[in-house]
Formats: sequence, structure tokens, C-alpha cells
Amino acid sequence: MKALTTLVSRLTMLVVVLAAVVVSDAGAQTATLNGTVTDAVDGVPLIGASVILVELGSTSMAGGGAADLDGRYSITGLPAGTYTVRVTFVGYSADEREITLSPGQTMTLNVQLAQGGFDLNTVIVTASRRQEKALDAPASISVLDAEEIESDVSLSSASVLRNTTGVDVAKTGIDRHEIVLRGFNNAFSGATYVLTDYRQASAPSLGVNIYSIMPNMGIDLDRIEVVRGPGSALYGAGVDAGVVHFLTKDPFTHPGTTISITGGERSMFGIDGRFATVVNDNIGLKFTGSYGQADDWGYDPADPLDLAQLQNDHIYTDEADVPDNQEVESIGTDSLRLQRNPDYKKLNVNGTVEYRVPQGGSLVFTGGLSRYDATVLSGIGTLQADGFGYQYAQLRYQQGGFFAQAYMNQNNAGDSYVYGSGDVVYDKSRTINAQVQYDMLLSSGRHQIIFGGDAEIVTPDTDGTIHGRFEGDNQINEYGVYSQGTFALTPMFDATLALRGDYNSVVEQFQLSPRAALVYKPSTGHSIRASYNRAFSSPGNNSLFLDIVAAQVGPVTIRGLGSNAGWTWRRNSAFEAIAGTDLVATSLNPATLGIQTPAGLPLDAVYAQVHAGLAAIPTAQLVAILAQNGINVDESTAAGLVALLSPTATTVGGFSRGQLAQLNTTTQQFDPIEASTVSDIAPLEQTTTNIFEVGYKGVIQNKVLVAVDAYYANKQNFVGPLLSESPWVLVPDLQTDLAAAIATGIAGNTILAGQLQLLGLTPEAVAGLLVSLSGGSLPDAQTPVGIVEALENAVTPGNAPEAFLSYRNFGSINYQGVDLAVQVLATDEITLFGNMSVVSDDFFDAEELGEDDESLGLALNAPTFKAKFGARYAKAGSFSAGFSARYNEEFPVQSGPYIGTVPSYFLLDLSAGYDFADIGLRLDVTVQNVLDEVHREFVGAPQLGRVGMARLTYSIN
Repeated sequence: MKALTTLVSRLTMLVVVLAAVVVSDAGAQTATLNGTVTDAVDGVPLIGASVILVELGSTSMAGGGAADLDGRYSITGLPAGTYTVRVTFVGYSADEREITLSPGQTMTLNVQLAQGGFDLNTVIVTASRRQEKALDAPASISVLDAEEIESDVSLSSASVLRNTTGVDVAKTGIDRHEIVLRGFNNAFSGATYVLTDYRQASAPSLGVNIYSIMPNMGIDLDRIEVVRGPGSALYGAGVDAGVVHFLTKDPFTHPGTTISITGGERSMFGIDGRFATVVNDNIGLKFTGSYGQADDWGYDPADPLDLAQLQNDHIYTDEADVPDNQEVESIGTDSLRLQRNPDYKKLNVNGTVEYRVPQGGSLVFTGGLSRYDATVLSGIGTLQADGFGYQYAQLRYQQGGFFAQAYMNQNNAGDSYVYGSGDVVYDKSRTINAQVQYDMLLSSGRHQIIFGGDAEIVTPDTDGTIHGRFEGDNQINEYGVYSQGTFALTPMFDATLALRGDYNSVVEQFQLSPRAALVYKPSTGHSIRASYNRAFSSPGNNSLFLDIVAAQVGPVTIRGLGSNAGWTWRRNSAFEAIAGTDLVATSLNPATLGIQTPAGLPLDAVYAQVHAGLAAIPTAQLVAILAQNGINVDESTAAGLVALLSPTATTVGGFSRGQLAQLNTTTQQFDPIEASTVSDIAPLEQTTTNIFEVGYKGVIQNKVLVAVDAYYANKQNFVGPLLSESPWVLVPDLQTDLAAAIATGIAGNTILAGQLQLLGLTPEAVAGLLVSLSGGSLPDAQTPVGIVEALENAVTPGNAPEAFLSYRNFGSINYQGVDLAVQVLATDEITLFGNMSVVSDDFFDAEELGEDDESLGLALNAPTFKAKFGARYAKAGSFSAGFSARYNEEFPVQSGPYIGTVPSYFLLDLSAGYDFADIGLRLDVTVQNVLDEVHREFVGAPQLGRVGMARLTYSIN
């Protein structure tokens, strides 16, 4: 037994020794890769930078790691062999290199990454809601880096987008921009999905993008990512036009203090400040602030379009009614018109606390507030933002593939008011959003899966000033879940599949948004992609619940109304035989105000007014008037004729049929429409967009970057802009009809006809004279006599009817487009660029929309052709200079009260700068529209001219 025990003991020791030898030998066969990842310019550690090793000729990941707080990384246990090392960090060009590891070797590889990148290796996050190289993204993308942003002098960083491919920028003021991707712009536009550090930055409830109050100052921006085309498969409702993502600098990667001062023409002054510091290895702080002011461009009463805008402004009849913050000017006895305020001001302050979790995650809290004074175009007419602003708070956490955030945006309208009515606007609406997402790698990194969900609650609070009768019943809740997979089929082929589902509490529908894309990379630096996206857009709060007075035209109130439940025109089949239409007119005649009538005027009532006017003329004066018209009678005869012409003696009957028309608030004229085309407004539905796209992007000989995108889009149930809907009733043939009816009445009065015959007068001649004498009191061809009301918005008799503007869905739109961009690195210091965009149509009539109502139409509100080109010289740490030019073709506009045409224009901008790198000082100068071409970029906006600006920036790192 003892011998057996001894044998077992010795065997056990032998096994342990052999195992140790095996383990030791195995350890000797593996290698280690370590080093640092830093910024190529200032050597700052790039915390969290990804380092991945892929076996040469394979797509499988052999190992990987992330840079720590000091930028260091270490990857152990690597089998000997040859690998491709990929080092990436968001906003920087990726670095790829080949290494060979020997058994037991420890290799040190220090990598410096540069921001941006001409070679399409820039790592982005917006196209797929994850990190990927721009070359690999299944979408059309542009990236503007920090250098490009900082060298452009303006009051708002949104201005730098004006030269970006496929981006339509309509400048409507000194610092007001309406920006969309691939058309369908609007006044008060919110079509583009704008993010700031993953938070949607539009104003809550209003849904409008006001770039001036976003915390996107140039000295704090790391980059701007622009994704053209739908993104609902990942982002949800409203992302059918593209995404613009402003990403700011974090305090760990970019510590230091920066102050910039801007000055320029139009009394422009601005100051921006940024302070960022690292408290310790785990905590970073950042504070930013911005103030700007300028004199905005005004409206010229000598210009017909400008005059029409000014004439829409509210008129007070009692100075006591004018609020303290409104300026007025006298336009006659007891009439005071609201005066436009040209003063522009903005203020923005923000703070960030970032906590770096020791295990590699980060927790970021950001908050800020802003205010804004400016003249702003909107769907109901021009507004004066007086202290308008918003505040926000955001908390986000990211660790590895896990991302979560929650944020709140809230408006504060201050003392803002509507120029058309003078009414003060109250708005403290709020948006609350929560998101969670997980990103994981499968099959040794060959495949990547994302899944997540989000919820958004929009709670309007306008105290009835914007949502009127709908206040309290206008909350919108949206919930969504999504998943996307990217699969490396081969080293040259990647496939992307995504699906998202969303539910809207108002529309009460569940929408699916699929996405499919194939990316082919035939060689390094080149990719070809084909994609299909289905996106949807839910009607916004204003589209559904708007209820606000937009303007006053005489006794008529013009109101903007949402279309949550739709609107039905008042009809009466008994009226059709009389007026030629069953549409019911509500009278504007003071004697019959608010009374329902056929569309037109009864001639007996009109004749009664004509005769009353005739009888009111003193007899002696009447004799003189008749003599002037070749009729010589004494006072007794004249009085007798007036008596015989009375409605009781001379019967005048008949009906002058009305002509329906729409009020063009831009020209202040009525445009005729056919009664047969007037259709009810249905409750709004969600818009769906199906888009097929093919594209190429690549670098040729490391000198020329080319990107080409072609797309075909179909939109169903497109929610158009706020449009003038109420039909007005004109009587253009009234005088002709009345003269004929009077002549018939005279002929039927034998006594009167006999006396006139003795005087040598015919019934027709007398009838014409009567109409001529009363012409000034009769409605002319542009004077409305009634309005067709909606049943749901009807007034009681004795009150003037309301006209309204509203939203409606348009059946179907098909269009195509091409974006082409070329960038040439002529030398190490000189870069040339050019791009152009073509869209197949800029206006869709009823036939193209598939609508029976021939009066309906939809404008792209952007040009079908635009081209941009320029050049830039930049020597690091020294001088830079450049120019850019933009041409926009003429295009029609139909957006709320703004209807007309924007003529084509060509603009040339110049810029120059000098970097005093040794003392941290930089001077930049930009002159926009250096040729001072007076032009208008959107109907309703003032004409713009040249503006020169200079900025001095001082930085302490």
C-alpha cells in the first residue's frame, strides 16, 4: 500500500512538472503588442482609441484593445504571424499597417492619428450609429473637420455647411439659415435631423432647427458629419431627409482655454469662450459661452416683395394697445403699424462634466441655455423672436459596445410675437428622450450587430397662444426599437441589414423602416455601394395642433390650423343651381356679415345699395352729373327718374356668380381657382419615403477624391408646408351682370322706359350710367365678398368669417437626383474642390402628385441645379487663404404665406488667415458675397448683400 502511495505521489509530481513545461513552452510561443495612441499635432492621449489585429488575408480579428487614460494599450497572447493593425478613433483618420510578430516577441507600436482625412479613412459615428470608416459606411457622407470649421468666420457654425455637397442652405437673415439635404426646404424648417453630441437639437414641439441657439460654436467643434438620405432605420421618425451631426471636443482630448472675438460689417460683434481641464485621471470639465450681435438686413418699401411683407404687419388703432416691447410707426390718423426690429442678438452658455470610468467607460453630463433676438420667417408669417431660447440637459454613458442616454430640451419663447397679428407667443414646450443601444462583434469581429430602443415624449405648453383649442390634448409619444447587422461576406464585400419599428400615439400606427445595403471594395481606397432605405416621418405638433392667428386682412382673421382631424368645407346642394357650385360662402358684407349665401352676389341686394347711393345725391348735384353725361333735365324730372328707378318700381333680379380664389400673401393678390378642384383636408397621415441609391467614393493616386451618388426617391403622403386653404369669393363679372339686370328691369318698367325714350335714352345706356356712378362702391375683381368656411371653424352670424392656412398630405412624389463631388490635393498646401447637385424637378403639380384637385401643388423650395467650387492654401502654423463660389438656379417657393420665385444667383466668398503658432494666436478673415450681389435666398426673406468679418482667436493648451 505504501509503495502504491509513493508511486502515485511521484506520478502526480511528474504530471505537474510536465504541465509546467507545456505551459511555459506555450507562453514562449505567443507575442505581445503594446504602445500609445496620441494626437499627431499636440500629442494628447486619445483615450479609448481602438487597436485591432486582423490576420493577414482574413477578416477575422485575432486580438484587440483600447487606449487607457494615458493613451497606452497592450494586447497579449498573440500567436506568431503577420497581421494588419488597425487603429481608429472617432473623428480621426484610421491608421493601418502590417506587422510581423515572432514567438515570444514584445513589440512596441506607437501610433499618432491625424484629425480628418483626405483618404476617406476618417472614423464617423452618424451613418450607422456606431464607429466606422467613411469609406465603409453604407451612405452618402461628408465630414467637416475642426480646421475647416474654425477657419470660417461667421456668427454661427451652420454657415460652414454652405459649400457641402447636396446641402441646400437658404440664408434668411444675418445669422438665420434654413438647411436641408436634397431639397424640400421651408420657412421655419425642421426637415433635417440635427444632432449635437447625439442629442436632437431642434426646438421642442415647434420642431424647427434654430442653429443660432445650438451649442455648436466653432472653437468647440471637433467635426460635423453630414449623412445624405433617409436614416429612419436607426434614428426613427422624421429622419427621411438626412442627418447633420455636430460633435464637440471633449475635455480629456482637447484641454485648454480658447477665446475668440469676431467683428465685421453690419455692426457685427461676437465673442466665444471655451475652458476645458482635466481635474484628475477620471474627471474632466468643460465650459463654453457665446455672445453675438449685429444689424440684420431690412425690408425696402420700394421693393414690391418687401412691401408686401411689410403690409402684412399688424395695425393698431389705439396706442394703449401696443405692448412695451413692440415698436410702431404712424401710417395715418389713429393707425400704427408694427415696425420691424433689425437688432440681432444671441447668448449661449454650456457646461460639461465627464467622468472616465476606470474600466474604460465614460459618463457625461451636459447642460446649457440660450436666448435669441431676431426676425424669423415661419409657416404663419414673420415672427419677432424676443428673448426666445431653450435650455437642455443631457446624461449619456458609454462603455464598450453599450450606449445609453437621456436628455430634456425645453423652449422659452420670452416675449416673442407675430408681426401679422401683434399677438405675444407663449411657449415652454418640452421634449424628453431616452435611448439605449448595444453594439457587439461576432465571428471574431467579422460581423457586427447593433440593437437598441428609444422613447420620446413631446409635451407642448403654449398657454393657448400657438395650439389654441388643442391645448392640453396635443402630447405626442413615440416609441421605437431597432437592430442592424453589418456582415463581412468576403474581404471585398460587406452587407448591411437593418429594421426598425416605431409607434406614434397620435397617428396610432406602427411603422416599419427597413434598410439594406451592399458595399463593394475592389481595392484600397475605393468603394461602390448600393442601398435601399424606407423611412417615415410623423406629422409634427404644429402640423397636427397649430391654432394661431397669423394676420388680419380688414375684418378677416387669417388663422394657421393643424390638420389632426382634418377640415370639411361647408356645402349646400341647393346652392349649386344658383351659384354653379355647392360651396357655401359666408358673407363679408357688413349688412349680412357672417350669413351663409351661395358663392356670389344677389343682384337685387346690390341694386338696392346702388339706388340708395343714387337717392342720397342732392337733386341739384344729380342734375349737374347728368348734364356732364349729356342728359339735360330739370330737378323735378331728375327726382321723378330717381323715384321710378327705386327697387319697388324697377325690379332688378338675377345673381352674379362668384369666382373662387386663393390669397397670395406674397403679392397681396387673389389667384383664381376652379370650384371643382376644391377638396376637403383629410387628417394627416405619416409620410413614407422609399429611396434607392448607388454611389462610388474613392481616392485616385492619393491626389484626387471622387464621390458620386445617384438616387431615386418616392414619397407617399408627403406632409406639405403650411398653405393658404380657404377659398375666397370674388365677383369679377359683377358690374357687367348688374348692368344687364338693371337694363332688363328698366325695360320692364313701362312708365320709366317711356320717359327715358322721350329723353333719347335706352335702358342699356341708363343702366351703364348707374353702374358707372356707383362703381367706386361696388366690389371690383380683387375685392372678396365672402369666404368658404370649414364646418369645424365656422363663425356665428354677425361675425366676420375666418380664412385659414393648414397642412395636407400629397399623394405621391417621384424624383431623381445626382450628387457629384471632387477634391484635388494639388500640393501639400493647396486643395481644390468642386461639387454639383441635380434634382429632376422643383415643382410637382396636381397630375405629378396624383391629386384630383388641380389647384394643389408642391414646391421643392430649392434649386434643381446648384454648383459649388473653390480652393484653399494652408501652410501648417502659418498663412492660409482661399475662395469659394456658389451658383443656385432659379426656383419656385411655396411655403406658408411665402409664395413666389427666387431668381438665380452667383456668390463669391474670400477667406484668409494667419496662425501665430508660437504665441497661440490666430487671425481669420472671411468676406461672404465679396461682389456684393444683392439677392434673395428665400421668398419672404430680405435681400442680402456683402458681409465682411474678422476673428481673432487666442488659445492656451
